[in-house]
Amino acid sequence: WLTTAEASEVAKAFEHTVLLPYPVSPARISIELLDNRHKPIASMTHRLDPKDILITRKGHGRVAEHRYIHRGGDPKNAIDVAILAEGYTRAEMDSFYRHARTAVDAILSYEPFKSRADKFNFVAVATPSADSGVSVPRLGEWKSTAFSSHFSTFYSDRYLTSLHVRDIHDSLAGIPYEHIIILANTPEYGGGGIYNSYTLTTSRHANFRPVVVHEFGHSFGGLADEYFYETEANDEAYPADVEPWEPNITTLVDFESKWKDLIPKGTPQPTPVSEASKWPVGLYEGGGYSFHGVYRPADDCRMRTNTAPDFCPACRRAMSRLIDFYTE
Repeated sequence: WLTTAEASEVAKAFEHTVLLPYPVSPARISIELLDNRHKPIASMTHRLDPKDILITRKGHGRVAEHRYIHRGGDPKNAIDVAILAEGYTRAEMDSFYRHARTAVDAILSYEPFKSRADKFNFVAVATPSADSGVSVPRLGEWKSTAFSSHFSTFYSDRYLTSLHVRDIHDSLAGIPYEHIIILANTPEYGGGGIYNSYTLTTSRHANFRPVVVHEFGHSFGGLADEYFYETEANDEAYPADVEPWEPNITTLVDFESKWKDLIPKGTPQPTPVSEASKWPVGLYEGGGYSFHGVYRPADDCRMRTNTAPDFCPACRRAMSRLIDFYTE
């Protein structure tokens, strides 16, 4: 949002929920908000006393109806992903469970998830809405749904998000989870994936399968979009003199920390798209919405197009390392 025109005229606040191990003794929790140059622009520190009588303990009584779609292992040793229903009425829960199965099957069909399915648990959680469908502002349609999601986030018609992050996490009280996927009951195209927050995607669109995988690459893997716009400059997102934090794009400021070691000797850098079949891993210009100055590891990848058959090698390695971080 900070890179949008609205941000230069309006001040806004956004909900965020942080998951952390419950401390056994009083602790100080500090959070910083960084700008696109990785400089702190806001911060807060909160003192948490685990014995504070005003802390609400949730999940010890009523727990939402849920079904495990895939069990890879004990929650203590596996990555738990919760799938929530958005815009499904109580009468439509059977459809939600079918769509949750489709999402899980799609994710586990791609590497590195396919060969590490035993490292994941996927649980579908029934969170019914009063209305069927989700809000589409450009059509003047507003619905009463579990998480009040809507398209046209930041005035981008296909960007679908929810600002009610606390409600999302409250709905999961008593259910083990580290990551969240929200399925929106609509045929409209769109979605969004926010690292360590949630994936939100539409379940009735023809591209549901590739899109939910792409968005999970954002929310779980912290991967950047590898597509770009030839007619639009977006230098504000990734300044040329700052190395992006995402593992699958680079401005060459610190390329050593990215996928340089994966590039075969003799590969031209930058790598011509016309020779993509010869160089599966290289330094292809264009990524992070920018046509120039930002580079991606492969000509095509699940983080660039809906037709890509795989994640590129750099993305696969980054997510493999993350899976190891969680489970080993």
